[in-house]
Amino acid sequence: MSAEASPPPMRGGSLRGAGPRRSSDFLDAAGFVDVPTAEPGTARPGALRGAARGRDLDTLAHTLFLRIYPVIAVVVLVTQIGIAWVNYRDQFHLYTERANLMAALTAKAIARPDWTASPEVYRRQMEALTLDRALRAATLRDADGAVLVSLGEARHGRAFERITAGADLVAAPGSAPLGHLTLSISAEDLRGNAEKQALLALGTSLVLMLAFVLTLHANVRRHVLAPLKRLLVAMRAVEHKRWVPVELDGAYRPSNEIDVISQAFNRMVEGLRSGDEAKQLLQQLEQAHGKLAEANRLVMESIGYARRIQSSVLPERTALDGTGLEVAVLYEPLHLVGGDYFWLEEVDGLGILVVADCTGHGVPGAFLTLIVATALDRLLHERALRDPVAILTALDGMVRTQLRQDGRGSESDDGLDCGICVWDPARAELRFAGAGTALTILDGADVTRIRGGRRGLGYPQRPGERMAADETILRVAPGQSFYLMTDGITDQMGGTGPSRRLLGHRGVTDILGDGPDAPLSEQVARLDAALADYRSGEPRRDDMTLVAFRPRRDRMPRAA
Repeated sequence: MSAEASPPPMRGGSLRGAGPRRSSDFLDAAGFVDVPTAEPGTARPGALRGAARGRDLDTLAHTLFLRIYPVIAVVVLVTQIGIAWVNYRDQFHLYTERANLMAALTAKAIARPDWTASPEVYRRQMEALTLDRALRAATLRDADGAVLVSLGEARHGRAFERITAGADLVAAPGSAPLGHLTLSISAEDLRGNAEKQALLALGTSLVLMLAFVLTLHANVRRHVLAPLKRLLVAMRAVEHKRWVPVELDGAYRPSNEIDVISQAFNRMVEGLRSGDEAKQLLQQLEQAHGKLAEANRLVMESIGYARRIQSSVLPERTALDGTGLEVAVLYEPLHLVGGDYFWLEEVDGLGILVVADCTGHGVPGAFLTLIVATALDRLLHERALRDPVAILTALDGMVRTQLRQDGRGSESDDGLDCGICVWDPARAELRFAGAGTALTILDGADVTRIRGGRRGLGYPQRPGERMAADETILRVAPGQSFYLMTDGITDQMGGTGPSRRLLGHRGVTDILGDGPDAPLSEQVARLDAALADYRSGEPRRDDMTLVAFRPRRDRMPRAA
């Protein structure tokens, strides 16, 4: 049996004991700013006003660009500087090779064994070197180092602005040098080209960065900021109870996290539109208008709050102690909240036991349980109904009216299965009526199942159609145990492969019948463990509720 926290004591699970809840009760726990709940029709200050106008999103955009732009600028600039340096180094290497080649060719042309006798003969070859505009000086020396021919003047400057090359005059391979030719080449044009290239690279970098930033800015605004603003505008509308979905760009599959959040928000708004209880739950959600990144946490906090609301309308397990009944309950919603509901209450000396299985599970089913709880409270206390058939009939009408399924054009097709037992301890008599729910009786090894009407409650009816339910009156004998359960108990899927099958009602009664004289709490705990073993890892498919009860032997009337 699952460990359910006992809710605050209230009369038979009625809603009268549930006080109003403030939105700040769960907003503080979620870590959001507390916003006071405004009265209907009045405006309340909220961060969504500023957010809907895009102030926070503009700050986000500025932060993104301030952090991205410097990184891009540094990367592009360093890359361009590196390219310029590599180009300059290659060009300098080519200049050096050209100077060495000029010196080698000229030295080879001059080299003769007797060239020093008439060095002026070779001046014209030397002057031919001046055709290269980069040449600044040329010096021809003999073997002793004396200058024989000199053209131009070698300028002294920085090493990267000039290139010096030389070659020996050799008449024959392996012979001693007859002289030496030295050339000085200017690298100023190379430096000028490098400066121009650097300026061009800088300009190109600025253009590239500007184009990148503009493109990034436009895409961020279109694909990030614009969807966020639409989402915030929709949240603002929902805050004023206008159920407006987020506008999406046509029917498409979500392509990013913002699309997924927007579609989830639309589904939430559509699901909470159907009833007044949904509006109140959404009002709690509206007030959590903090950071969008915490939207998932906000939803979980809201569902947790809904769980507390649903738990508050569940009765105490000891509510029927005064009627002489031993009661045990197995209540396990499929999710945090569920569509199953049970009612235990002593009224006018009678014990009232109700088990209801509402359409669906999770949040939609939980909304229906609140409608059922409200209706039962009115039927038992305002209209003072005690007959199980009369209670079922009135509950059917109230649920259909609440869901607008009484001919007013509603598209809803929701309802519930329900079983009601009225225990009269003075007569040792049990009266049962069901709509889609059966009553199971264990008397030793004997199992009896009393089926209720096939049609559930609250569903739309054709003109002239009425709910049909019969009452069964039982004289209760000592040792008999009674069980009201939803189909989530019997629809347990177990096994693997082709052998997978449902447990069914017979499988449940076999488990309960093992040790029929054991306390009901032990029976229910053993059933819960056996169901988990039967599933062996297979997930549950529905909410589970079972109410087991039997008269205590020492409280049975002597006449019985």
